[in-house]
Amino acid sequence: MRLKRICPVIVAALALPALGACGDSAESGKADGGEIELSFSQWWEVELPEGVLRGVMDDFEKQNPGVKVKLISNPYAETMKTEIAAAATGTMADVVAINGESVYDLKEQGAIVNLSELMTQANYDPSELMSNDQIDGNTYMVRALNFTYPMYFNTDLLAQAGYTEVPSNWSEFTEAAKAVTDEQANTYAWSMPISVESPAGFDPEAWLWASGGRYLDNRQPAFTTPEVKAEFEFLLQQYKDKLITPGAFTQQEQDKVEEFTQGRNAFMIGSLAHINGIRTSNPDLNFSIGAVPAQDGYEGKRGIAGASWGLGVADNSEHKAEAWKLIEYLLSTEVNSKLATEAIGFPGNRNSTPGYVEGDPLFQQAFDLYQASELAMEFEALPKLTDLRRNLNENLVKMLQEEQTVEETQEALQTYWSEALG
Repeated sequence: MRLKRICPVIVAALALPALGACGDSAESGKADGGEIELSFSQWWEVELPEGVLRGVMDDFEKQNPGVKVKLISNPYAETMKTEIAAAATGTMADVVAINGESVYDLKEQGAIVNLSELMTQANYDPSELMSNDQIDGNTYMVRALNFTYPMYFNTDLLAQAGYTEVPSNWSEFTEAAKAVTDEQANTYAWSMPISVESPAGFDPEAWLWASGGRYLDNRQPAFTTPEVKAEFEFLLQQYKDKLITPGAFTQQEQDKVEEFTQGRNAFMIGSLAHINGIRTSNPDLNFSIGAVPAQDGYEGKRGIAGASWGLGVADNSEHKAEAWKLIEYLLSTEVNSKLATEAIGFPGNRNSTPGYVEGDPLFQQAFDLYQASELAMEFEALPKLTDLRRNLNENLVKMLQEEQTVEETQEALQTYWSEALG
């Protein structure tokens, strides 16, 4: 077999900070002493090293006397659920962390404001942004950070199974996956969270994207292609062979990280944002990162899943100008560089430079992979995306439980997504 040489790096398990409050209305905008209190709902504090985000808020408060920031911090899935509920009742936090999955629906609900107007009022130059995605000619979300989702390799488990190199295609991956899986020891090749309740992550999709395939063609569904069929057949066989951690249908993204962290999974498709937290908890765990294995015979440019940490302002906020001021601060060159460095992401400000590459082999590896790959973000800003991703997971569950065939799964997805996207 022709495999890539592993570059082992010692890292550690992701610490799980205590959950913050589940939600907070922007209408409570006065702190003690008549100060303005901005509420900021996000998942960032959970994924950043302890104290980083709070420290950024403290610095913002020092530069803006009379304004205080209350952080509302929860894991990603809980943040999304909370914000969806708050949007329906007009009780969102002043500043909300959002992404391409939620921005369209929140805009259609009237839950978030037109940031183009706030930029104009604040004399902000949007050319500073790496990307300025718009809906109907206006900006409703700005990207603070962009992330990639490579594959993590537990080099200890691979070495124990006799592998010194990582798999580069599906056949090699399957062979290695079978070698590392030991049901008696509760060790499995990988986890694939496909929760219907809280769809998150890119575990099924990443295999298609790595092989040059896409679910959409010109933003219309293309589920009936041979590439999608091959991917679904691959996932089905992985499940039948019991190479995937049990409980996939209810597992959450954080559960997957924990499985890998504790050495119970040999592989994980995950955000680079996990790296710093991983290094805090389990220094005995050796792992590397690399491209998600591609379909056998594929020689093109690898696709890699991408996502963003975006920001929006709630329509129900009583302090929209101050809310934008906080966003502008987070996008400023120095602060954005710091956030990118700490989160292991790529800056939203085109003048910012992350400081994590120099002197660290793992981060250099991640940066090289990013430059060599094509960022796959085909779901960004689709209408009803949460519902569409839930439908994808629902059909994958039926397929894995053999309630419908691969072909029936493709047709069901094509029909539902075609109707939803018009």
